[in-house]
Amino acid sequence: MKILTSKEISQVDKNTIEKTGIPSLVLMENAGRSCVEVILKEFPFAKNITVVAGKGNNGGDGVVVARYLQKLGKNIKLFILAQNEEKLSFDNKTNLNIFKKFSNHFYFITQSDLQFLEENLNTTDLIVDAIFGTGFKPPVEGYSKDVIFMINSSGKPVVSVDIPSGIDADSPFFDTAVKANSTITFGYLKPCHILYPAAENCGKVFVADISLDDTYAPSYRQLITPYNVSLPKREKTGNKYTFGHVAIIGGSVGKSGAVIMASRSASLAGSGLTTAIVPKDINQTIETNLIEEMSIPVNCKNGTFSKESKDEILDILNKGKFSSVVVGMGMSVNEDTVEVIEGILTVKKPLVIDADGINNLSKIENFKDLLKQRAFPTVLTPHTGEFSRLTRLDTKTILKNFESMASEFSKESGSYLILKFSRMVVFTPDGKIYYCNRGNPGMATAGTGDVLAGIVGSLLNRLPVEDALKLSVLLHSIAGDLAAAEKGQESLKATDLIENIPHAYKEIELQRKIKRDSLIKRID
Repeated sequence: MKILTSKEISQVDKNTIEKTGIPSLVLMENAGRSCVEVILKEFPFAKNITVVAGKGNNGGDGVVVARYLQKLGKNIKLFILAQNEEKLSFDNKTNLNIFKKFSNHFYFITQSDLQFLEENLNTTDLIVDAIFGTGFKPPVEGYSKDVIFMINSSGKPVVSVDIPSGIDADSPFFDTAVKANSTITFGYLKPCHILYPAAENCGKVFVADISLDDTYAPSYRQLITPYNVSLPKREKTGNKYTFGHVAIIGGSVGKSGAVIMASRSASLAGSGLTTAIVPKDINQTIETNLIEEMSIPVNCKNGTFSKESKDEILDILNKGKFSSVVVGMGMSVNEDTVEVIEGILTVKKPLVIDADGINNLSKIENFKDLLKQRAFPTVLTPHTGEFSRLTRLDTKTILKNFESMASEFSKESGSYLILKFSRMVVFTPDGKIYYCNRGNPGMATAGTGDVLAGIVGSLLNRLPVEDALKLSVLLHSIAGDLAAAEKGQESLKATDLIENIPHAYKEIELQRKIKRDSLIKRID
């Protein structure tokens, strides 16, 4: 499923009207009718419904909603935030004139009419928010801000048309915005529907097909779903080497759990063999906690890898039958570990760099050049703090511009990026972006990143790199959701995710069997 920015959706809209030949009024009719379908399904007992519309085409969609609900026998009041109909867009005005044929319960609202509007909002069963659409850019100005406050203070359920009014379609951040129970967007998702905190204001999100011409919609930015991921096959003639041998390198005294979790995750994701390469001071702990997985101890200093262990590790990797390498979790950061990471960059195998591996990498002056020179795929899995160290930019700047910054970093370094913040987003060196809208706040706990790294390392052996990353992120997120459903978010542990990896596979397989032939799709 494609994700478009406000500029991109505007261009698709324009091309559909001018080149494909579908009139804008037809698109507006389709949009309004789609909203009504969702309203009837989600709020079947709402009899008294208040529609609050703006002056533009989003308001026009709202007027269509009001007409259909009126025809279906609902008690409708339509409030338009404008002085008169001369202030409305052409399509909005056209639909208002049609609405007048069915009802005279419409009112133009200005600053002096707010008390009248508020009284209606407080006594209705449902509010339809159609004030601002995808073309809106914050901040909210004038009495519209008061109206949004009234909607949120009413205590009534709210359905937003396209996006909750006050939110920028392209950004997760906002000042004043409607908090909706459900949002029906048209044709394609927008970033605000996926990224927190804006996504929380959207409530349940439905995507309605209103006949926009898909040939004009760019496809480089997509949502990861069970329907667009590839699953690895378990060949009947295969053996344990067929399914890959993952090397997990990391750990230090006090941080042995990171390697244990990554190793167990790699096995459950389908790796034929998994070997943990760890400082000898923690090897007994590793051996005690791993059963199916193997371990190789190497020399260390002060409980972590030393300069001397670098050559030992490289010898193990180059001589062993490893098909992918995962490095970084729990390994600590010092001069010696920086050298270890620099050495591992020379290994001719797919490489996943996580956690302290990223922190060590950031201390290498020319690390982007070293990444670019690698002939095998390199995957970095930073959270925003680690990405800040890589880019030497503060997290606030990154959060505001994460998509452009991460895309640029991926291209410049030739590496794949899984950026972990309110949602996980995958970036590829050729400019593709994959968003995941699964997962929950309970996953913000120690060790969940180690679990992801292990899954990625395993699947890099089984699938093309983009497919491996998409499936890894989805598996990890669904495993988190399944764990939260069982244990709640507050007590969620990384090991709960590991136990749910097999169930996440089953969930994806089950979803892929369900037909998705409706023109309106709920995004879970």
